[in-house]
Amino acid sequence: MKNRYLTLLLLVLLFTLPSLFPDNESRYEQWSKSLLCPVCQGETIYDSPSEYADDMGAILLEQINEGLTDDQIYTFWVSRYGERIITNPINRNLEILFIPLTLVFGFVLLFVRKLYVKK
Repeated sequence: MKNRYLTLLLLVLLFTLPSLFPDNESRYEQWSKSLLCPVCQGETIYDSPSEYADDMGAILLEQINEGLTDDQIYTFWVSRYGERIITNPINRNLEILFIPLTLVFGFVLLFVRKLYVKK
């Protein structure tokens, strides 16, 4: 019985460790598929045949090999090209949540007030 649990635990670890600690090639592939080529319209640098995309890929590979974190890579590319360079930008807009929640809270408050206020 212990051997089954140990085997199951080892299998789970075997399949989850690569996702927890990605290697440089997988990080490069992920980033090159999420960076848009400024020369080609709507293509990522992974798919782009232009020399400019090849240069961007070389810079990206250099950054990954130097050990930069994903946040540092993100900051570098966004500071150079703007938010449009990333195919899936990180939205940190709190008003996207704050405004609808405030409106819902206001309408609920009005509804409860109308419900319990006697005429």
